Amino acid sequence: MILITVGSTLFPFQRMTTLVEHLIHIRPTNEKIIFQYGHTPPHFLDPEIEPHAFIPHRKLMQYMKLARVIICHGGPATIYQALSFGKIPWVLPRQKHYGEHLNDHQVDFATFMANHHLIRIVTPKTPLIKIMTATSSIDPIQKKNPALIRYLDILARQSG
Repeated sequence: MILITVGSTLFPFQRMTTLVEHLIHIRPTNEKIIFQYGHTPPHFLDPEIEPHAFIPHRKLMQYMKLARVIICHGGPATIYQALSFGKIPWVLPRQKHYGEHLNDHQVDFATFMANHHLIRIVTPKTPLIKIMTATSSIDPIQKKNPALIRYLDILARQSG
């Protein structure tokens, strides 16, 4: 199963919806995609996609635990939650110049996390097949960087 989540911010996120539309055509046969789209409803229908405007936190955590691949926005809490399940997420950070957020804090945070090999950033040059064939079930934070773990804990509590 592939989980895609955009978070709950009020800003539209058309780039993620477009990414999902492209992934539909290259995903492994019959692999379900759960798409939490927030305030940007998809304009396409596919029987293998389970669309949700919003997903209750407990259910979202169940999906994260079960997901083979997680694709998400660049919110620190979402990234931390994926990491807590031993998953390295693919991250498409929201950007100010696209009208997706007030500032570029998601870009800054995603860059920091990618530099520590804790996420993979989705860029226009990322081959989508690379996302679909990735296995994300590894444990990136255990015993490797206690300072980073403390930092992520603080961020999760602040955004919680």
